[in-house]
Amino acid sequence: MSENGQAQEMVTLTIDDQEVTVPKGTNLIEAAKQAQSEVPYYCYHPHLSVPGNCRMCQVEVEGAPKLMIGCHTQVQDGMVVRTHRSSETVKQAQASTLELLLINHPLDCTVCDQAGHCKLQDYHFEYNAKPSRFLEEKNHKVKAEPLGPTVILDGERCISCTRCVRFCEEVTGTGELGLLNRGDKNVIAVHPDKELNNPLSGSVVDLCPVGALTHRNWRFNTRMWFTDTTESICPGCSTGCNVRVYERDGKVVNVKARLNGEVNKEWMCDEGRYGFDRFIPESRLTSPTLKGEEASWDDAVAAAKGLTSGKTLVLLAPDLHLEEFAIAQAFVQQVLSDADVVLAYRERTLTEVEAVLISPDYAANFRGAEFVGLVSGDLEQQYTQALEQLQKGAYENVLVVGDRALCVEDQDQSAFTLAMTQASCSVGILSDARSKLAQACAVTLPSRPFLEKSGMLINRTKRLQYARKVIEPGQGSEPSWKILGRIAQAAGQSIVEARTDRDVTLSLLGAEPRLKGLRIAKISREGICLDSYTPEESPADENASGDARA
Repeated sequence: MSENGQAQEMVTLTIDDQEVTVPKGTNLIEAAKQAQSEVPYYCYHPHLSVPGNCRMCQVEVEGAPKLMIGCHTQVQDGMVVRTHRSSETVKQAQASTLELLLINHPLDCTVCDQAGHCKLQDYHFEYNAKPSRFLEEKNHKVKAEPLGPTVILDGERCISCTRCVRFCEEVTGTGELGLLNRGDKNVIAVHPDKELNNPLSGSVVDLCPVGALTHRNWRFNTRMWFTDTTESICPGCSTGCNVRVYERDGKVVNVKARLNGEVNKEWMCDEGRYGFDRFIPESRLTSPTLKGEEASWDDAVAAAKGLTSGKTLVLLAPDLHLEEFAIAQAFVQQVLSDADVVLAYRERTLTEVEAVLISPDYAANFRGAEFVGLVSGDLEQQYTQALEQLQKGAYENVLVVGDRALCVEDQDQSAFTLAMTQASCSVGILSDARSKLAQACAVTLPSRPFLEKSGMLINRTKRLQYARKVIEPGQGSEPSWKILGRIAQAAGQSIVEARTDRDVTLSLLGAEPRLKGLRIAKISREGICLDSYTPEESPADENASGDARA
């Protein structure tokens, strides 16, 4: 179906002797994917305009007088297409094009940050693994030239695909970049009296298919083959950008946007990309504490039972997973006698460029809290009013779940944390040992931050997505759902029976009628729009064979 709800016209054609049917208007690069034929390209991007300047995507179209570029050629009914898989002419043309692109390219793969995930390297080995025939002096261009605070340019590596130029013109509308000179002397440059400093500037590095644009923050910090790569979700705001996180020795060394046409295309904001470190506490809680002193789990959990009597304020971090919210809901209903539940939610004013991608909140999964029924209505007003009541001594107990259960600006206000210290029972399920929340709570139980656990999120547009664990959990920590389960058990209630994050996810998928039929693998790909999803019964063993890394 098309966007207006009408049936899309379909076109049938033959690619490499295989018949495929695709929507009218599809180009040959995308159509070839249906025939499992990869058409190589540099300048093309599905969410940018089509310049047709790299010429790598040439294909043979029956009846055409010359080779056609796949990015700019739309499918037609009955069209017969041959790629390099079935046409020697196409194969030779692609090899020659690649040779031309490599003529002035420096042989510096050994020091290039893009080495290991560079399309120039990949295509060279796949389509033209031959020694260079170029004997003349290569053209020398700008080296290590800062384009702005986040991006640095190596002009010699640039193949003039213009992806970065088009991104700044078509997506952010800021137009900082341009292409100077002509022929083999052309080079990307920043317009005079400008710098590349828009809120999405780091996205041009993701778009660069070679090593011409690199991150100033992460330049020369590691080789990609020394890292563990995880496909996950950015918890910075409720947009829920799909990301690929590179981790080494427990540290995030690079973050790339991951293509998802329904969420973030292949863009990502600088605040999310370069701020991933804020989701890993520098100093970790490794054991429970009672009034600032190290304690056993049994003693700390026994002290936390004080939450069961009296009026309790439950402060929830907005980046908890859907599964954690579901367990928290069961905890509030079955364990607490009288509780008010609020989510740390505040909105900010966005600039026009920020609004292209960024949500006005810092609440990655506020929709998840709404989904399970923990909160509803005006979340910011409820949060503000609850803090005011806390200051007035309206609550006997306070339960804090997650390091971001108070907005950052509110943690700096001593009045709120002072009110927590005066509560009869204050319990913090936290990971950051130096946070003001940890210092304010009489009982702290070491939990895991966002990057150390797996689970589901619902973004602002109600798309269910799956965030995978990026870093191995810290010593002595437990998932917050398990900690809530321990406190509930000590109070004589059983709210969760699971050993791993994956167990909790599968349990929720099986028990929640609105999620019936969903699998972890299906949610992980591009997410599921809950507004249009029709629940269906799914065999029990179907989820049991889900992703073991979950």
